[in-house]
Amino acid sequence: MRGAVLILLLSTAAASAHHAPSGVSYPPECCNSAATSPTGDCAPIDDRYVTEEPDGYHVNLPAGAHPRLKTHGYSGIVPYSARRQPIDNSYHICLSNEGAYRFCFFPKPGAV
Repeated sequence: MRGAVLILLLSTAAASAHHAPSGVSYPPECCNSAATSPTGDCAPIDDRYVTEEPDGYHVNLPAGAHPRLKTHGYSGIVPYSARRQPIDNSYHICLSNEGAYRFCFFPKPGAV
């Protein structure tokens, strides 16, 4: 019985967040695959690819700037109302294969 409870607790904890190699935890609704994978959906992105404009965060990632962007880039506007709470001192974005869909966006602390 004790072993079954331990397994249940571990599986519940694993389902609650995806952990990147950097130690960052992403909410499960932001990830279609494990963030611990080198090709995970969620990853930090360099500041130079994000600008803050009146209508939201303008994200322009070239191919290779995110694990999911192998052959082409991603461009999109993340409305301020769609942002998540910052999780560390970097921007983070969760994308499907080749940026076909944006799951979540995390701004840097102090960003608009």
